[in-house]
Amino acid sequence: MAIVQVMQGPDKGVVYELLDGENVVGRFNKSVSLSDGTVSRRHARLIPQDGRWVLEDLGSANGTYLNGVRMRKPTVLNRGDQIRCGSTLLVFGTGSGGRQVTSVDVDEEGNLVDAAIVATLPSNEDSVIIPTPEAGAEAIDTLRILYELIAEVSSIFDVDLLLERTLDKVFDVLKADRGYILLIDDKGKLALKAARHANDKSDNQIPISRTIVNDVVSKQVGVLCSNAMSDKRFTSGKSVHNFGIRSAICVPIKGRERILGVIHVDCGVGEHTYSTEQLRLLTAIGYQTGLAVENVRLYESAVQSERLAAVGEAVAFLSHHIKNILQALVAGIDVVEMGLDRDDLGKAKSAWPIVQRNLKRINDLILNMLAFSKRREPLRESLNVNHVLNECLELVTPPADERGVAILTDLDDLPPIAADPAGLHQAFLNLLNNALDAVPDNSGAITVTSKYDSMYRQVLVQIIDNGTGIAPEMMDRIFTPFYSGKGQKGTGLGLAVAKKVFEEHQGEIQVSSTLGKGTTFNIQLPSFTGRGDAGETHVAK
Repeated sequence: MAIVQVMQGPDKGVVYELLDGENVVGRFNKSVSLSDGTVSRRHARLIPQDGRWVLEDLGSANGTYLNGVRMRKPTVLNRGDQIRCGSTLLVFGTGSGGRQVTSVDVDEEGNLVDAAIVATLPSNEDSVIIPTPEAGAEAIDTLRILYELIAEVSSIFDVDLLLERTLDKVFDVLKADRGYILLIDDKGKLALKAARHANDKSDNQIPISRTIVNDVVSKQVGVLCSNAMSDKRFTSGKSVHNFGIRSAICVPIKGRERILGVIHVDCGVGEHTYSTEQLRLLTAIGYQTGLAVENVRLYESAVQSERLAAVGEAVAFLSHHIKNILQALVAGIDVVEMGLDRDDLGKAKSAWPIVQRNLKRINDLILNMLAFSKRREPLRESLNVNHVLNECLELVTPPADERGVAILTDLDDLPPIAADPAGLHQAFLNLLNNALDAVPDNSGAITVTSKYDSMYRQVLVQIIDNGTGIAPEMMDRIFTPFYSGKGQKGTGLGLAVAKKVFEEHQGEIQVSSTLGKGTTFNIQLPSFTGRGDAGETHVAK
């Protein structure tokens, strides 16, 4: 049997059973008779059709709104749909007469049990009264609260933090002594994830009624107990009596397909009881929280999958690169052994540089892998960047001389800065090796400059080469891990590690390049870190 119940308006609380055939909604008619002066005499009608109920506006003066949208044509109704005629709000449902017709019951002791209807308030997207142009301020305030909650949690990707923020919002909008959020764990048991007490005093024991929670989870509905001590549905549960809950709301945290947990609030103040509007609000909050929790879990799953995929790609790439290095290393060792076996020291010496070169490649690869994989704070000490640059230049000068590559320097006097010498050494060495790989033999040139910007209190370093340059379409990818434009020669980690090191120092690295003419890397390193005493750093005079 279908019914409509008046939720707002002069006839609030009245329930009408729909009869077979046409049921007219209007003022003082025989079907759904409303005393609201803003309702037309024949405002709308409900008619059965193929086992469903259809709502149609009858050309009313103030219009008929279904779920906040003005009706233009007959529409099939679903359970929980909200119908507004004038200033009266009705909810369409199914059920039988008797207990559902009475919104407030009185037990033998005269205690109010305001739970007969609201205890079955479903948790879904229709849980909130949708405001029409005539809707009251309370409905609009409800949507404002939900909007604020959604806006706040939409950028949170940690479940625990999300639940804490949700509970904060609940305490902002509801009077409560205690509030708890429980989620169902992998074993199907409810586990406490967030708790709040109005007096900032937490109890060792969590005073949540298992009886009430079980009712919410099993029936997937929000429960309002105006006086849980006398609600006959819960009298068998000892926890209700043990903790003396006087007024409580417990609603499901519902995802798209299943219950994820519950939100429970209660108030022990004798003169305060929660209303059906507050139940509706908290039920809507529970529904939105469920969607947010699912979104976070989907995000975490996607991140984990992406991380595993990245690890697999990195392992495959590095395995291939290490294999190439080892092949070259083995070939060099074979030639050395052949020369030693034949007492041909000249042959052994000729192959030894091959062994040294590939040992260095393995060492560089391992250092870059370690630097890239670790998140760490730089081990800062007072240093002069020129000293680090000179150490790196000493290492690249011999191979540059062998190839006829000129290395030019223009290093100004610099004040000491707080930096990690090992990190900067690796970053600058990677950039110099990258430049050396890019320039041609005999005509290549690498220029290294440094100066101090006293206005912005930063050290500026430039590494310039006259190499092949970088194609414009590749510029956005050069700092991407494992991307290399050198083919088999590169690991794709050198520039990524350099960028990471400079950013760990709150610095920046920028690149400009012209294809066929060369590339320039600009590095900016602040002389202060923003984390310590600025007075400990030295500024050039």
